[in-house]
Amino acid sequence: MMATGGPLTGAPAGDPLATARQLALSYGLAMVDDSEWPADLRLPPEISLRFLRGATMLPLGQLPSGAELVVLADPSDQPALDALRAALGRPLELRVGSVPAIVSRIEALARSNPSFSLGALAGSDLALSDDDGDVQDSALDAPVIALLDRLLETAVEARATDVHFEPGATGMAIRHRVDGMLRPVTNVAAATGRALVARLKILAGLNIAERRQAQDGHIRATIAGNSYDLRCATLPLVDGEGAALRILAGRQTLPRLATLGLQPSAEAHFRRALAQSHGLILVTGPTGSGKTTTMAAATGELNDPRRKIISIEDPVEYHIAGVSQVQVNPAIGLTFSAGLRAFMRADPDVMLVGEVRDTETANITVQASLTGHLVLTTLHTNSAAGAVVRLSEMEVQPYLLAATLRCSVGQRLVRRLCRNCRQPVTEPLPFPAEVLARAGLSATTPVASFRAGGCDQCGNTGYFGRSAIFEVMPITESLRALVAQGATTGALHAQALADGMVPLLGDGLARVVAGVTSAEEVLRVVQDG
Repeated sequence: MMATGGPLTGAPAGDPLATARQLALSYGLAMVDDSEWPADLRLPPEISLRFLRGATMLPLGQLPSGAELVVLADPSDQPALDALRAALGRPLELRVGSVPAIVSRIEALARSNPSFSLGALAGSDLALSDDDGDVQDSALDAPVIALLDRLLETAVEARATDVHFEPGATGMAIRHRVDGMLRPVTNVAAATGRALVARLKILAGLNIAERRQAQDGHIRATIAGNSYDLRCATLPLVDGEGAALRILAGRQTLPRLATLGLQPSAEAHFRRALAQSHGLILVTGPTGSGKTTTMAAATGELNDPRRKIISIEDPVEYHIAGVSQVQVNPAIGLTFSAGLRAFMRADPDVMLVGEVRDTETANITVQASLTGHLVLTTLHTNSAAGAVVRLSEMEVQPYLLAATLRCSVGQRLVRRLCRNCRQPVTEPLPFPAEVLARAGLSATTPVASFRAGGCDQCGNTGYFGRSAIFEVMPITESLRALVAQGATTGALHAQALADGMVPLLGDGLARVVAGVTSAEEVLRVVQDG
């Protein structure tokens, strides 16, 4: 799982092929030719896939001269070359290849190798006791390491955002969360499950002997040639210790506001709020609704050399050049509220707060927006209007909210229909009558749309990927008056609709008509949220 070998310089950043050519030139080696990649590549019995992954090299077969043809990414990795030469018992003839080309062929080799299949790895028990020493020793054994590596690789291949390790009475179930839904992957014996969790705890720097309390940590890993940050959370359960892994790309591409999928009017309202010199902007929704992505896109719009932008996040998911980013660390007292107090002394123009979780953070956030700063933050609420009431419940005075609030954005993530297997239908849509009426439809109006099918590409779910739906509530004068009065969520929502806001269900309806998702998916996400 963990790749070795250091980065090499002298080639254009982000161009693996140019880097490989520069290395070949520097070391006087040839680039691997297309004809030198065997059609039927076999793993030499002396070599492990783990070694090949770590060294990013691949033996391609024996030449007539008796030497082994080897393609590698880093000719300077002499220890790995010595190990390969000793294992094969013959000289090596080297070629240089790009990292993606080598990694892709290693992974293809892994998938074709029966001994490395997930089923084979998960099928055996380790016959361990509950003794801490036994569990720790097994966590360092090759079968456990190989199984965990393969579980993470299959998670990445499946586009999973999370991996769940769930102990039960007879063993441990392992599931992936893909497109917001959990999918069973495999089951392992109880002892194997304990060893997997122990392995995770070792990698995350957690106390392996402590199984009575929840623990949190993180792992930096290279999986299939790409860097990831794995957030590890353990939980003491009745049937043993479980764990959940959140998979975050090491360096994610910064999203753009124009590509989030906002309707033109909603995007215009959001941009006007972002153009303000001071005030408060809220991005709301339940956990896993895409709030961090929206915040990152907004940050990209605001990022300008003339502005000082500071953020405090937990964790930092998007690394943004030109933005001073701070990661929460409660162990040393660096909380959201403590970070915000420090920010006020750092002369920022824009402040980004990953989440408002408590009364102190809420009040500092509002005070910052009152003193000439533009502040963006997120809240866990079910609607744009509900965010206003939630801040009031956190003892923020309504008159202060009325003075500072510029815009509240509510959002959800809906699964996108698989373009390969979606099925066209023409029938009335099962949306509430008032939502249909705003779109000029009725409960009996047939509408052309699509429903989910199922194929190999989408894992027979009918869906592939996710898209956001939004409601953007700009604070009009009529809404500002209601906020100052401490109005209810219902009253605020009704006034926002009267002012022209398109609600979540209305935006979802538009995505159904456009063929992006299904009516069932929109109703599931919005009504259950």
